[in-house]
Amino acid sequence: MIARGVLTLALVGLIIWLLLSNVGELSDVAEALASVSAADAVLLVLLLLLSQILVGAQLAATVPGLGLTRAMVAVESAAAASNVIPGPSGTATRLAVLRSWGFYTDDFARSWLFTSTLTNLTVLVMPAIAIVLAAFDNDISGTVLLIALVGLVVSAVAVVIVVRVVRSERFARRAGRLTGRLVRWSAGLVHRRPTERDFEDAVLRFRTDLQVTWRERGLRVVLAVVGTYVTQGIILGVSLRATGLSRDELSIGAIAVVYTIVRLLTIVNFTPGGVGVTEVLYTSALLVATDNAYQSEIVAGVLLFRGLTYVGPILMGAVALLIWRFRGRWRVHPPAEPVGAASVGAALADREPPGERHDLA
Repeated sequence: MIARGVLTLALVGLIIWLLLSNVGELSDVAEALASVSAADAVLLVLLLLLSQILVGAQLAATVPGLGLTRAMVAVESAAAASNVIPGPSGTATRLAVLRSWGFYTDDFARSWLFTSTLTNLTVLVMPAIAIVLAAFDNDISGTVLLIALVGLVVSAVAVVIVVRVVRSERFARRAGRLTGRLVRWSAGLVHRRPTERDFEDAVLRFRTDLQVTWRERGLRVVLAVVGTYVTQGIILGVSLRATGLSRDELSIGAIAVVYTIVRLLTIVNFTPGGVGVTEVLYTSALLVATDNAYQSEIVAGVLLFRGLTYVGPILMGAVALLIWRFRGRWRVHPPAEPVGAASVGAALADREPPGERHDLA
């Protein structure tokens, strides 16, 4: 963990240095940031709060009995952890918070699988939609079009897999066994070994729970997932406009294409919260979209956007962790649950299953 953290900090430092070294004058970036009006600042904060509420709504809708207030505490605590600590720290934090309130690992796994599947499908399909939007504003390069089409193909494959899991128990069993083999291989590297049967059972439970969740709350979750995605894209657009980029200098369609493609490229983060990598990708793509013009305004806009969407959840998460720590009446003793379910959830969170202990040799 320490080595991973040091390597992450080194990578982030190198990326930020490369980013800033390509800016002519840092004073111009500071001037662009200082030009953000009070009205734009208030609008950005409100949009950030809306996006975080929508994330909480996803958890509240997929964990019956949780409620929006506790869901917000859980997701903000998880966001703070994932933006600071390398690895799947956010997933582990969310599981720990839910367990402390008496929810089962199955509740966590069902919610995580359902919302992450919808989120990934949204990320995969949106570049194609952005291309259509951008087509009304400017010409689209062949490279950008190819990336969007690849995203659409991958999205279609993922949709087919999920549909097959829901409609075919035999396919669900095969998917569970394959997942079990892959996760056991990676978990075995750190001495955590849930069995393939655990994952087969988990996929079958997920299949049943997915059918129920989709039937009862599917539309609500889809709206929350898509709403979160779109709201964060609007935050990027408002940030760029607030730092001085007009529609003539950077069209809405171009912003949409850049946002959707960068989200696609960062669907897997290699640093906490994607810090460093995400900023470079946004800046590079926006500079390409503007033929390397307006460097200072673009860097300022990206820094404003990332400051809100990266630092903002850390600050809110710190408050959420304090609420979780001192709101004693919400806490109960974690209920006992089948070892297989605990192992699957723990493997997803990259932590030890409840009740297991591994002594150091």
